[in-house]
Amino acid sequence: MTSGIGFFEILLILAIMVIFVDSKQIPGLIRKSVKVIAQVRAAIKKFIEELE
Repeated sequence: MTSGIGFFEILLILAIMVIFVDSKQIPGLIRKSVKVIAQVRAAIKKFIEELE
């Protein structure tokens, strides 16, 4: 099972960001998104460890 984001998906997300978000806000949104993704991955990993 693969759970990665592909190149096309990243390009699509970036295109949507450029269209709807001010260019000065993009770096902050990327930082926040990375933090949220890291927190979700950590929570999933902890949940899986508790099941085992």
